[in-house]
Order: sequence, then C-alpha cells, then structure tokens
Amino acid sequence: MNYFAHLHIAERTQTSFAGNLLGDFSVQVNTLPDDLLKGWRLHQKVDVMVDEHEQSALFRSMARTGRRRFAGIVQDIVMDYWLIRYWTQFSDIPLPLFCQQAVMALMADVHRCPERLQRMIFSLEQHNWLADLGTQQGVENAIRSIMRRWRHGQHLQPFIEELPEVLAQGETPFLRLYPDLLAFVDRQA
Repeated sequence: MNYFAHLHIAERTQTSFAGNLLGDFSVQVNTLPDDLLKGWRLHQKVDVMVDEHEQSALFRSMARTGRRRFAGIVQDIVMDYWLIRYWTQFSDIPLPLFCQQAVMALMADVHRCPERLQRMIFSLEQHNWLADLGTQQGVENAIRSIMRRWRHGQHLQPFIEELPEVLAQGETPFLRLYPDLLAFVDRQA
C-alpha cells in the first residue's frame, strides 16, 4: 500500500497520519515520539502483511514488460488507485473531505517529520493531489516521482508504457486483498 492507503488506515485505527507515512522515509526509530512510533510500527506490519498476501504474489507474477522485481513498488501505487476508485465501499467519509482532513492532520505534525516527508506534506498542502492518485495520470506522476528519486528508477518505465494494463491487472488483487488488510489492522488496534 502506498500513501493513500496508509492514510486511510491511520484514520480507521485512530493513529497518527504522519506516523503511518513514516515507514516510507528514513527515520531514527528510537527517537520517535510514542504516537509517531505507533503509526510507524503499524506501517511496517501493513507492509509485511501486504507483501506476504497471496494477491500480492499474484500481482507480481502477472505477465508484463516491467521486471517482476519492481512490480511490488508499482503494486503499492496501483492499490491506492483502486482504493480511491472504490472509496465508498471502504469509507463513509466523502473522498474530498477525507483528503482535506488528511492534509490537515499531516500539517499538524509536519514539524516532527523528516525533511523529505515535510516537502511532500507541503506539496499536499499546496495542491492536495491525494485524490489524483485515483487517476491514470496521478499513478503515472507517482511512478515518475519514484523514478526521479531512485537510482534504479529507469526500471519502472515499462510499467508506465503499459499503465492501462497494469492498472487493470491490479483491480481483482486489490478487491481481494484490501478487505483482508482492513480486518488485519482492526485486529492490531
């Protein structure tokens, strides 16, 4: 799961929005305040559960040009896409309101976040692109953002070239995985 799903999980479990994103950023875990640490730990558990889920293995094994080794990275973004597309099945909060609340919660903790996460939060404050992750262009933008930051980013280009197919391949795995994930996080709370 990527940013959007981790924010949804934070809201559902009443844990720190910023803490639930920290798992994707370099942090000194032993220096985190308790609320951020709780979110960080939940993020780690979610990532392990998702990586080990049979639907993740299925998504990673699907035929495509992009290398299987990197399919998990793309899967996280694709899962956010489908969560937004099926939002009303998983939340009673209207999507625009959730996006607004998420940004407000992140801004409240921005000063306690590492610099790279701070930049992302300020970008969200200016443009609130969370709901855009539910569009093909938003998914492409997210993948390209990773490509710019990561030394192996060029290996994600084939996923962009086949993005409509990659998105379609993610729908069924998402619909089977996400309810299991929500049951899992409910047990963690």
